[in-house]
Amino acid sequence: AQPHEVKMGHKFQMAKFEVPQNLWSAVRGGNPSKWKGPRNAVEMLTHGEAVWFCRLATKQMRELKLIAANEEIRLPSEAEWEYCCRAGTKTRWSFGDDETLLGDYAWFTGNAAGNDPPGGAKKGNPWGLFDMHGYIREWVSDAGNETYQGAPTDGSSWTTGPATKRVLRSGSWKDKPAGTTSGVRLLVPAETQDDAVGFRCVLAEV
Repeated sequence: AQPHEVKMGHKFQMAKFEVPQNLWSAVRGGNPSKWKGPRNAVEMLTHGEAVWFCRLATKQMRELKLIAANEEIRLPSEAEWEYCCRAGTKTRWSFGDDETLLGDYAWFTGNAAGNDPPGGAKKGNPWGLFDMHGYIREWVSDAGNETYQGAPTDGSSWTTGPATKRVLRSGSWKDKPAGTTSGVRLLVPAETQDDAVGFRCVLAEV
């Protein structure tokens, strides 16, 4: 995709880790994952199920006074995700351009045969966010537009476009190095359930 310049004027906080299975079970009950482990990233869930988890988590955390009434848990926009993935860098990966270092930061085809390790087992990016380049792909909130032509320039979610398709960011344990770079994106049906697809949350004001 062609570079798309964004200027963000809002504050948000991104989770250090993808949503683990024990958190999913605590908020929603059950565990849809193929690769079981309490601290493994949850997978095998549709885009709609990820959105529903965020709404439930928001409701529960407001009731417990863990977040303010004007704050919510939600999926990141695609722009927010890439901003946090890059962490101020312009290189292919947040650690630079040297592919031989990828194994220190990511689970990919070169070192993984499944989604078996717990989240955060590899090195984090410069902002302390883990598994941004591999492990599992992550749902974001934007509709599944093919390019950034017409996308918002303020970092917000691009809600117009084909809702039947959604965007995945990050690479996964099923991807070769080229599929784990900071700019990689994938369009898939919103109902996709895959053992290499999960999500992470952000906290932001409504």
